[in-house]
Amino acid sequence: MKKFIKYISYGKYETGGYKHELFFAEQLQQFLNQKGEHVSLEIDRKNRFYTNPFAYLKLFLLGLTANTNYNIVVARVALFAVLRNAFTQNKVYIVLHNFDEYDGKSFWLNLYYDALFFVLKNTKNDNISIVTVAPFWVKYFKEKIKHNINVFHFPNFFDGEFYSDFIAVNKKKQIHLGQWSFKNHADVFEIAKQLTEQGYYCYFSTNFKDFATKTSNYEVVYFNQFENYLTQMALSEFTLAITGINEGWNRVAHESILVGTPVIAYAKAGLLNLVNESKSIVASNIEEVLQGIENKNVQANPNLLAHYDIKNVADYLRKILN
Repeated sequence: MKKFIKYISYGKYETGGYKHELFFAEQLQQFLNQKGEHVSLEIDRKNRFYTNPFAYLKLFLLGLTANTNYNIVVARVALFAVLRNAFTQNKVYIVLHNFDEYDGKSFWLNLYYDALFFVLKNTKNDNISIVTVAPFWVKYFKEKIKHNINVFHFPNFFDGEFYSDFIAVNKKKQIHLGQWSFKNHADVFEIAKQLTEQGYYCYFSTNFKDFATKTSNYEVVYFNQFENYLTQMALSEFTLAITGINEGWNRVAHESILVGTPVIAYAKAGLLNLVNESKSIVASNIEEVLQGIENKNVQANPNLLAHYDIKNVADYLRKILN
């Protein structure tokens, strides 16, 4: 009998979160097919943002279309997906990368999340699970829902052999400021200013052409080829992860370690897991970041993150499915 996986999400850009969710869906399909279940994958990706209460409602109601054997949904689709499958044997995997109560969500979104977590705390159903990207968030969500449903760890996975080809022996006097994003703390701009005055070339990376720009202190560089982005990052002395929110993980920082460029981070939440595991530099203010760059006393060791290699995907999927 044919079975189906449906992945429901939204957004205009292929963010790190989207890549993580899609990879989970594709790997789940592959794993189940290897077990002989004959599973097809349906991707329902809405290429838009939802920015007002009426649009939010349309987005929330997408959860009602989660009607296949295995349903992978993002947070803002999750509530109605859970309600839709409350009395079925269908699986619902809610992918929650992170949760920050103070990241500027609107009244309506805060109300929605209150309702979502209330339902999850009061729904006993082994077919409903949360899937998250870092050990910190496994613990956080288990406590938030009072250990009522399963919370699984499915990290970002990378092909270590592919990234190793980009490791550079000689570095340039340049600093990768991380990905251009609303998540960045305002301190990163002052750091860029001071580093530029010291003769550094400072740049953000982006996969989105519309974001490319250049100022007197930094450049936002659009990389239309993934390999070009890795090459540039590998040539940098450091990558910065100066986040202003409780991040899920940080895909760019992880990739930086894999190409041999050390990371300095405002590390909290899931990002702290990454920094600790990779033995990167934790900073809490501008002065500590600048001091870390000046000292140059840390080396990136990709082997410390070897357990996130793609060859280990099946180990995590077995735990989720069992």
